[in-house]
Amino acid sequence: MFLENNGKIFLKRMAKSLKTIPDNLEDSLFAEYVEIKRRFQLNDCGPSQLNGGRFAEAVLRIFQHLLDIPITPPGQDIKAAEKTTIINKVTNDPVIDEHVRQKVTVLTKLLLDFRNNRNVAHLGGFSANKIDASFVLSSANWIMAELIRVYGNYSMDEAQAIIDKIAVPNYPVIFEIEGEEFIAREDLLVKQEILVLLSKQKRDIEFLFSKTKDNNRSRFNKTVESMRVEKFIAVKDGFYHLLPNGIKEIQAKSLLSY
Repeated sequence: MFLENNGKIFLKRMAKSLKTIPDNLEDSLFAEYVEIKRRFQLNDCGPSQLNGGRFAEAVLRIFQHLLDIPITPPGQDIKAAEKTTIINKVTNDPVIDEHVRQKVTVLTKLLLDFRNNRNVAHLGGFSANKIDASFVLSSANWIMAELIRVYGNYSMDEAQAIIDKIAVPNYPVIFEIEGEEFIAREDLLVKQEILVLLSKQKRDIEFLFSKTKDNNRSRFNKTVESMRVEKFIAVKDGFYHLLPNGIKEIQAKSLLSY
């Protein structure tokens, strides 16, 4: 299963969390769940709904297993009509756990509908926000906890403890003390410190300068400008924002982990 160690995600086979679900279906579910949490941690909200749809399709494959019907191969889309059929069959199957029938099916359908109605399955013209991403993450959290409880034979508290350990950094790189933020890693370059600070939210240049290790304002301004030119960051109304190139740099260098 997917676990988190000192902020770094890795795949490790341990005691199964979903004991009665085939390994490949469990691994696919955990992989999509980890991706949602990873992007949320990076404040990379853009693709979150799309990943929510991928997560929902992983749930649908588990539903196919529970219904003892052919499982759609990985990488192959489940047709819209078939998705509805699967959800309806699970909802009306008295053998399947009541909470799965009444609640997991509803949330799964919401994630699929939310994806389509927001047009996030298509490129171009897409503007996501944190509220959308929060909905996707909260829904995925609830579904995961319920599936672990039912098909792993855990209590709800045990299920919650399992999902809390997945893809959540043990020690945040941005550390808060009495409302004030500090960068907790000492090995970052100034450019990397700026990316880390912007991973949480937009910042003005005064804040960025006050929180990085460069005490030379002229040199610092040149660093910020070079990052803007290289499309790591953008400035709007006096605030700096992270761009996709900046997000890629954070991911490639694991700047939010130790």
